[in-house]
Amino acid sequence: MKTKIIILSATFLFLISKAFGQYCTNDSRYTEIPFFDSTEISTGANVQFGTSIDHLGNPYILRMDLYYPNLTIDQSSKRPFIMLFHGGGFSSGDKQSGDIKDLCIHLARRGFVCATVNYRLGYDFSEYGQYKARYRAIQDGHAAMRYIVNNASTVRIDTSWLFVGGQSAGSLLALGMVYADQSELDSVSLLYNATATSVELGNLYTSGNNLTNTYSIKGIFNNWGAVSKNEIDINEMLPTVAFHGKKDTTVLIGADNSFLHYTLNGSEAIHNDLIAKNVCSEITIDTLGEHGIYRNTSSVFRAGRASCFFKSIFCNNCSNFYTTDSIPSTCSSPVSINEYDLNANIIVHPNPFENSFKINGLDGALELTIYNSIGQLVFKDEKNNGNVVIDLTPGVYFLRIKQLDSNKSFTTKLIKN
Repeated sequence: MKTKIIILSATFLFLISKAFGQYCTNDSRYTEIPFFDSTEISTGANVQFGTSIDHLGNPYILRMDLYYPNLTIDQSSKRPFIMLFHGGGFSSGDKQSGDIKDLCIHLARRGFVCATVNYRLGYDFSEYGQYKARYRAIQDGHAAMRYIVNNASTVRIDTSWLFVGGQSAGSLLALGMVYADQSELDSVSLLYNATATSVELGNLYTSGNNLTNTYSIKGIFNNWGAVSKNEIDINEMLPTVAFHGKKDTTVLIGADNSFLHYTLNGSEAIHNDLIAKNVCSEITIDTLGEHGIYRNTSSVFRAGRASCFFKSIFCNNCSNFYTTDSIPSTCSSPVSINEYDLNANIIVHPNPFENSFKINGLDGALELTIYNSIGQLVFKDEKNNGNVVIDLTPGVYFLRIKQLDSNKSFTTKLIKN
């Protein structure tokens, strides 16, 4: 498949050596490369985090499975946490179904603590019935996260680094945890001439258990999901890594206006909203894909991209990325810009540039290599003096200049308008 890459912008330099947090490590932890062997991953199965009432009025025990690096083998005092929710249209599925378990194991092998979570299923198969099913699921998601925060020390979770994600309905749940608040959900329920959801189903943030822990989510792992357009406020927007099929008819990749009282924005619409507000967002789109792309054996690809994206948040350098090909992450070997073997008086101008730039301060033959913000080579050539004319999509790049006669090099940030 032909690769199409668009680098839209970058928040900060892609520079691991300038660490901004304890998880911005120089090793392969939290990258696309497994840091732990599969035998070094521990499991906590069927952990009960609450009890609720399902759509038929019956008690429903809420459970999750935990996957994490063995507490003896991994000497880290704390580890970041990812909570994932399975798909199934709010009527089927399980924390062990599909490849949601595999995703958690892949992420645990990269250093995260990960949980797959069950939530209440079932509804009367009306449009409003499905709306209430999502409401109940979001209640359960909040109950699960309160439990995790309350019991974080058990498996050494760092509650300052919490992420959520899911697949299909599970992603609608995860996005709802971030963006949906009580007043927004109540106001839509009233449009159906129904009792407010908070009155009928209980408060969004107190159902399921009696825990009162609060928390802040730092990023989203969205797999062919969507969110109600009216739920997203600019001050709530979070960095998001997403995967979606262009031909998905189950959850549309763009705006779905088929619902009576709300619009459901799919992954591409969310991506466009985020980058318009300067919130970093990465999306991989299968142009021929339908619902549920890159599943099963390809789950390692999605886990690798998500892991690298979250590590870029740790390092305060996450960037916007749009691709229509399944490009593996390479954050285990990022491009460094701390190479100053050559004279520091080298000038690259204009920078930012439009169609060409010039290098001053060097003589002789030069090897030029340009990398995008995720470390992929996009240009290589040998030049002498004169303009460098190059066609790049707008964004942030890294230019490495190597003087061939001395073998010395210099690397700098390069911005294409």
